[in-house]
Amino acid sequence: MDSSAANYFALAREYVVLGNPQDVLRVCTEGLDEHPGDAQLTRLAERSRALLHDDRLRVLTADLAIAPRPGLWREQCELLLEVGKVGKAEDAAEAWWRQTRDGEALYFRARCRAHQFFEDRRAADGRVAFELALEAGKELPSDLRPLKLAFEIARRCGAWNEARTALARMLELRPGNPDLEQRFRAVLACLEGALPLERALQQVERTGEFSGDQPADCSAPDDVVARPLLQQLGAAPEVHGAVYVRGGTALVQGPQGPTADRTARGVRDVVQSSRMAARRLSLGQVIGVELEGSFGNLTVLPGERGTAALWAGRQPSQEELEILAHLAGAAARGAA
Repeated sequence: MDSSAANYFALAREYVVLGNPQDVLRVCTEGLDEHPGDAQLTRLAERSRALLHDDRLRVLTADLAIAPRPGLWREQCELLLEVGKVGKAEDAAEAWWRQTRDGEALYFRARCRAHQFFEDRRAADGRVAFELALEAGKELPSDLRPLKLAFEIARRCGAWNEARTALARMLELRPGNPDLEQRFRAVLACLEGALPLERALQQVERTGEFSGDQPADCSAPDDVVARPLLQQLGAAPEVHGAVYVRGGTALVQGPQGPTADRTARGVRDVVQSSRMAARRLSLGQVIGVELEGSFGNLTVLPGERGTAALWAGRQPSQEELEILAHLAGAAARGAA
């Protein structure tokens, strides 16, 4: 009778006690339809989804050991990518390729390496991903997926000649497709002064930015989801500000006016500098930055959906870290 977020959460917790993650996820999903952005329901849904994925991966691993076949390899790679286990997904795709020489295995190898490139901005990863995508396209001549991946790599780098080539091949497979034709016309307008792929990859590695990203790709998160979470963070004791940054857009809770702009730019600069240093030292992906000083504590989490940061006079709590991770689309870290 009272479909509040708290009651949905209480019902979901009952299913947790019964050990039924599928019903937990069902209740959380229904609750989030009624109460979008609720932090407790979101975190519980993500945990139950992870449990279901782990259970399915164990079944797939057992089935592949008995009777390996393309459908199982495909599902395993998709699930591993979905839960962010890119290294394991690449290992699975390589094992698939060694056993079968299947073109789809090449495509998943390309996807895994492209994921690493989009995260870490390493030119070598982008180069390998693009080459594997082209190889997969030769093995799967009627499949658009490898060509779409090659196009996405070239587009995000600003290598418009390579992007045009991939689109032209897609139009050969799908002549008259209005979406592809519109993209093709847009790419033609960008050809003047376009960098070749290798130079474009090197520029991405050097700057840490994808020059081909369009403003539409950098839109802010839905205010219905992001603003309540930022307000929740900003209302906590000793918190000076909470920030969400994606592309050229930022949402700031706490600082006002020019101070808010400077704070957002500072958070963006911290992430870019950290990523550049990590690439130069071959340290891998930056999963978080924590700064301490007379100003207090600044915790920054970059992720797939953007960057979330909390500036406070203390270290963040575990709940605050989980909210930051949810905003950014990153893995939650334990409180220091």
